[in-house]
Amino acid sequence: MFELKTLTDYSDESLLAEMRRVASEFKGHRLTRQEFDSLSRVHSTTLSRRFGSWADALDRAGISAELAPRVRLQVTRDVLLEEIRAYAEEFGGSPKLDDIAERLDVHPSTIQRKFGKWTALLKEVGLQPVPLGRRYTDEECFENIVELWTHYGRQPSFHELNCAPSRVGSKAYLRWGGWRAALRAFISYVNQSPPVSQSEIRTTAEPLQPSTNFSRPPPASESRSMGLALRYRVLCRDRFRCQICGRSPAKDIGVELHVDHIIPWSKGGQNTEENLRALCFDCNLGKGAKHESL
Repeated sequence: MFELKTLTDYSDESLLAEMRRVASEFKGHRLTRQEFDSLSRVHSTTLSRRFGSWADALDRAGISAELAPRVRLQVTRDVLLEEIRAYAEEFGGSPKLDDIAERLDVHPSTIQRKFGKWTALLKEVGLQPVPLGRRYTDEECFENIVELWTHYGRQPSFHELNCAPSRVGSKAYLRWGGWRAALRAFISYVNQSPPVSQSEIRTTAEPLQPSTNFSRPPPASESRSMGLALRYRVLCRDRFRCQICGRSPAKDIGVELHVDHIIPWSKGGQNTEENLRALCFDCNLGKGAKHESL
């Protein structure tokens, strides 16, 4: 069974205890927000919103400034507008209020209270508000989760839904009542979908050796396409790494990961977990050329 790497209790005390747990692992090394997010079961943005700011959260947890330096930026109108321009230049589009609030480590309501409507601020720097997204199906939302999980090599966080390579924004997941509830629905979907397998599922990252006995073509009634749950199980089992060269999108942005048939579909290979593995585009291309010569 797959499990989420998140907290089950989001009370103030549980959040502060999680902060102290992560801080204890650094033992003298400087703790930044990025380092915290890489180890914690709760994102720093959640803490900023709960306690007012990241610095306030650190204070509440009793984490010293020597371990986690505080950078309290005085947010002026010029600073805010410059941050909006920088975001638009970096990501090629208009930011949302929550995006900029997170970058400046302030609550969104603080920006609106001090500087007025968000749409007016965007127009001031020559940008248009982000248009309302289309209605995505549950399957498209879950497909996006799989793509992000593959890209990062770990469970994606809420704020990453609004950053490339995500194709479905965070608002689409509110139908489940929030991001954590959406993740639970995704994991339930994956766990409830029965494995398409005739033998014990392989649990290690060691690749299977393809057979050279290709005699039976696939039945015309069977579909080559594999379900989303099956793809996720194979990718997760193989730790989101190519099973030939070991590369992963999380370490190398140029890697494109696929789920490949070990015994090719055209030679009788089936959509079973033991006949599927994660391969990068380059290794998959080389493997395909090899089998064409058999």
